[in-house]
Amino acid sequence: MIARLSWKLIFSIIAFHAHAQTDSIQFRLKEIQGQVSLDYSLAVSKKIQEYTTSSFQNTQTIFDRFFSYDNQLKQVFEQRGVPLELRFACISLSNCGQPTNKNLARKGWYSLSYQNARKQGLFLSNYIDERFDVIKSAQAFCDAILEIHKRYQDWREVYVVFCTGDALWQKAKILSGDSTNNFFLINNCLETPFKQSYSDYVVAVYIADYFNRRDLIKTDLQEIASVPIDQFITFDRISRKLDVDLNQLRSINPIYKKDIIPNIDRLNYLKIPTSKVDLFYQLRDSLFTESNSDSARHYPLDKLKSKSSTSGGFVNIVYTVRSGDVLIRIADLYDCSVSQIRRWNNIRGDYLRIDQRLIIKKPSSQQAYYRRINKMTKAQKNNIIRKD
Repeated sequence: MIARLSWKLIFSIIAFHAHAQTDSIQFRLKEIQGQVSLDYSLAVSKKIQEYTTSSFQNTQTIFDRFFSYDNQLKQVFEQRGVPLELRFACISLSNCGQPTNKNLARKGWYSLSYQNARKQGLFLSNYIDERFDVIKSAQAFCDAILEIHKRYQDWREVYVVFCTGDALWQKAKILSGDSTNNFFLINNCLETPFKQSYSDYVVAVYIADYFNRRDLIKTDLQEIASVPIDQFITFDRISRKLDVDLNQLRSINPIYKKDIIPNIDRLNYLKIPTSKVDLFYQLRDSLFTESNSDSARHYPLDKLKSKSSTSGGFVNIVYTVRSGDVLIRIADLYDCSVSQIRRWNNIRGDYLRIDQRLIIKKPSSQQAYYRRINKMTKAQKNNIIRKD
């Protein structure tokens, strides 16, 4: 009898604790809610428990990264007139730039597609991807969000449409049979990967508040400065010359995809510890040399030279369109923009026909590398793009 009462008491306590926790989460969500509604659900509660218990160590890392940039992110969102709480979207979208399985085609802190990033003016090439620049990614996200807000007034809809794309949201709206624009009815008709987009965002806002209130943030970051780079150089060379850890260089310069800074028609910037800035300028002349062995072994230097640094002018390289080719893919192969291909070939839209011959203009010193592409198999071309 006593044992039975004890078990009843234990279950009662567990049930009471769970109920109290639910009430606490609901209450706190109402307290921290801003322009974007924060609605409670069982999915939200379950994920909050995961973040604060079993996944706590990883969660700590994510939020330490976030709060190290938070003041800068606040400025971006304030300047662009986007609800401040939407800055937490980088947590739900990408765990602050960490690789996820949510959408492999999107990259960076704010999970931008290639097309969206280009549209918002970010620089993308085989060697540089500005989607991984935290501030530029945030600016592009804000601009994309504001465009969507012109069509949808509910910020929950705006965020989910950013995640899914307008077509999938409209499809879900039709499937729901809803005529009152009920957000949850429509959201429940989304394809499985996107159903959790909104609840993931709610959890991100809640956990950010949780860490902030409990003073759990550890942002002991080294002071960083940016220095201009106008010539080809490898991270390995910088690391050895400046005595900076190679992994640290990668961490603070995520926009450079292959551990190199290419020589292209624009001034690039490298982030290094502030304590190394004086040394950088002292060694500047010796840093930049094309004769260093690491570049000769691993990189086709003729490909990495800028147009302005080559002699002999430009040559026309012919590419024959194959099945499955699109302008973005071809531009990626030849390290140029879609607009350039359109201009060189007097193309207005995106339509290409099989066996169509396209002209690609490249510096004469780079022609040997680029002429090979037209003879490559589809698998070889895919391998080039995959490395990007």
